[in-house]
Amino acid sequence: MLKDDWFIEVFEKTASGLTFRVDEVLFSGESPFQRVAVIRNAFFGNVMLLDDLVMLTERDEFYYHDMLVHVPLMCVDEPRDVLIIGGGDGGSVREALKHPSVRRVVLCEIDQMVIDVSRRFFPSLAERLDDERVEICVGDGIRYVHEHPGEFDCVCIDSTDPIGPAVGLFTPEFYTDVKAALRAGGAMSAQTESPAWSLNAVRGIRDNIARAFEHPRLYLAPSPCYPSGSWSFALALKSDRDPACDFDVQRAAQISRHCRYYNPDIHRAAFVLPNFIRDALL
Repeated sequence: MLKDDWFIEVFEKTASGLTFRVDEVLFSGESPFQRVAVIRNAFFGNVMLLDDLVMLTERDEFYYHDMLVHVPLMCVDEPRDVLIIGGGDGGSVREALKHPSVRRVVLCEIDQMVIDVSRRFFPSLAERLDDERVEICVGDGIRYVHEHPGEFDCVCIDSTDPIGPAVGLFTPEFYTDVKAALRAGGAMSAQTESPAWSLNAVRGIRDNIARAFEHPRLYLAPSPCYPSGSWSFALALKSDRDPACDFDVQRAAQISRHCRYYNPDIHRAAFVLPNFIRDALL
């Protein structure tokens, strides 16, 4: 919500929110799926809003994209084919292409407007969308996964919250199709909401993933402009490795030289959960 040159996002059920000054409205439009806006703030840089909720800011997007992408890819030996569901801003594609073995990244984004806006206003995220290894599919990620079994080494679900067009990306049926889309030894990651303020939702998503994959693991990272500033992700593997310690440490060290947040120590530590989260997941 914009009011008197200020943006205000109210976090439901917490009587709190995020507020910052709007220096300029760069874009405002309505796609068939959602309202899309880009605003400029002197501190955060360009900010993307979807349905009046902050999706990313130039200042802090790297926390989220580093952890959504590198954690699962480090748990796959020589990953070649990667599928990004959502993520039309291009940040997850950018990170996936840092892995030297990756030969193909498919970006399946339902909203063409998000891709177009990102190319125009977020070049640091969208810079790799024109890479020859990238295939852009504008369409329904649920259908795409269902129609491409056994094709990918890693699937990263870079979705919005489980509302509107993203609801179907949080169902057991979808996760079952994701598992089928993975090759043996593959990995899936997904954003799973704020554990600080939405722990019941986190547990529900984890439980839905567990109906398709054995022993999904929750891991954590900061995300300063998301509700509470603390965010969770789920990792599910088609292998029996322990993702907290059995990952490609050498590749992680090499790639971390090109990352602003991710490194091997962060990878290990992300799986250490506070007691209140551990207890809730029992």
